[in-house]
Amino acid sequence: MRLLGNRNDRRARQRMFTAAQLVLTLGVCLLLCLCGGCYDGHALVERARSAVLKSRDAEIDLGTYHTTMPRDPQTNAFTTLQVHVFGTAPRYHVSAIKKQLAADEFRLRHGTLTAIRGTTRAELAEPDLTIFRARIEKVVNDILADAPVKTIGFHDIQLQYDEE
Repeated sequence: MRLLGNRNDRRARQRMFTAAQLVLTLGVCLLLCLCGGCYDGHALVERARSAVLKSRDAEIDLGTYHTTMPRDPQTNAFTTLQVHVFGTAPRYHVSAIKKQLAADEFRLRHGTLTAIRGTTRAELAEPDLTIFRARIEKVVNDILADAPVKTIGFHDIQLQYDEE
């Protein structure tokens, strides 16, 4: 009989221990909920919204350029290039960039055409156009010094080789 009593005592102690753990856990959760601190929900939403706006990029149209490259000295061939250039910049810089582009559009156009005409056939044959992009990005960011673009891209690029 004593053997059975010990088992029941152990089970009762385990039940009490489990119940005590449950009460203690619920008490800690309640305490954390009540004493978690005060916060301003509106300020948290505004901070999150601001972070999202700063991390999002927008495309800025930098124009379409159509030019004939200088004659290739070895083949006497002309290369005609038509390219539509855009830049990406943080969304919060877009209005400043557009104002600056409106004021300095002629400088941007001249600098970009000069950069395009200075490009070699080898640079245009490169799959990612890395050197070509870097050259145009430098021109654009020199003009847009206050709010530079992050990257340069092309919506459309067409090359035509004309041999005489």
